[in-house]
Amino acid sequence: MRTGLARQDARDDFDRARRRARWAQLTGWLHGRPPGRLLVLGEVMTTRTAGPAAWRLKVERAGACGRAAGTLVPIDQIVGTVEPTRWFDRQFWPTTEAPRARFEWIDGEIRSGRGMDPVDLSHCGGQYYVLDRRHRIAVARALGERSILANITEVRLIHPRVPAIIS
Repeated sequence: MRTGLARQDARDDFDRARRRARWAQLTGWLHGRPPGRLLVLGEVMTTRTAGPAAWRLKVERAGACGRAAGTLVPIDQIVGTVEPTRWFDRQFWPTTEAPRARFEWIDGEIRSGRGMDPVDLSHCGGQYYVLDRRHRIAVARALGERSILANITEVRLIHPRVPAIIS
C-alpha cells in the first residue's frame, strides 16, 4: 500500500522485500533446496572429502569497458554478482537488515522522482553479473520494474591450465 510519503513507502518496500526473502528461504528449506545464495562470477564449487570448497576463476575484460552504456537489461537476466555478498539472495531480496539504510535511501530518491544511475554489469556466458550497485537492483525489483539501465562490460573467465599427469 502506498502512503504518498516517499520515506515511509521506502521503509514498507524494504520490509516487504525482507519478507519475500524469508519466505523464499523457508519454501526452499521445505522443498529440500539449498539457500538461494547470490551467484558469484567465476566461482567454482568442488566436493572434497573434508566437505565442499569454493574457488574463483580469474576474469579478464573481453571488450571495451562500458561498451554498451545505457542499455536496458531485464532484471531476471542478472543472475549474480562479481564480488561475494550475503546481503542479498538470488532474487536480490535483502537477507539481512544491513542494506536497509541504503535500500531505503535509493527507494526514496526514486519515489521522489530523482531517478537512478545505471548499474555496472559484467556479461559472461550469456548471463549478467552486477559489479556495483546491488542495492539498486534490489530496489528496482521491489518496485516491480522489469528492466534496469546498465553499463555493460563483456568479460571472459580464464581457466587455469591443468598440468598433465605423467604416469
